[in-house]
Amino acid sequence: MSPNVTLSKTGDSKIEVKKSVFIGRSFHISSPEEAAEYLAQERKKYPDARHLCYAWVIGGENSRQKSSDDGEPQGTAGQPLLELLTSNGFTDSMICVTRYFGGTLLGTGGLRRAYSDSGRQALEAGEPVTLIPALKWRRNISYPAFEMLSRKASSSGWTIENIEYGQDVEFDILVPQEAEDDIRRYCLDLTGGELVLDDPDKLLMKGPRVSIS
Repeated sequence: MSPNVTLSKTGDSKIEVKKSVFIGRSFHISSPEEAAEYLAQERKKYPDARHLCYAWVIGGENSRQKSSDDGEPQGTAGQPLLELLTSNGFTDSMICVTRYFGGTLLGTGGLRRAYSDSGRQALEAGEPVTLIPALKWRRNISYPAFEMLSRKASSSGWTIENIEYGQDVEFDILVPQEAEDDIRRYCLDLTGGELVLDDPDKLLMKGPRVSIS
């Protein structure tokens, strides 16, 4: 599955299996350095935990990935967490699961299920969304025109951000690529032909929420 899903926010989960507690967290990340910062925060938060296992995936076609069992039997923790990410098409995302050992051995199958369940719940709590091809422009228009454009954007699934108020209003507007003709036509009509949208930046924007398997 090609990478086209990411996380909207940090997600949390907590499950207990035979008195072992598994604390899951999911994060949107953009670099290995950012992943390392989140892991350091989790280790500091739970200094007495037995294990902190994790997996992350960054990038699109030439993606990078990493996972760790952190002392658990090989393939029982980091690998199932990584499989959750790759099989569901995640990119720029990380799961980590902290385990407090409850005194009862779970076996390799039990560990894989526990880490998978904890990771899956953390991903769902992070509100995964599809990534869709989008276009972005940086523009400025009058206050009345901006108010009308804002109402149109709200009803059309367009995103206005990085707003700066001065003599006019300067802002970024992001739209799904399929809406390019609509926004060009609307901006020309709105401003009587004064606001012409030239070549946009191309990127990916967050689309509808999705469920994971």
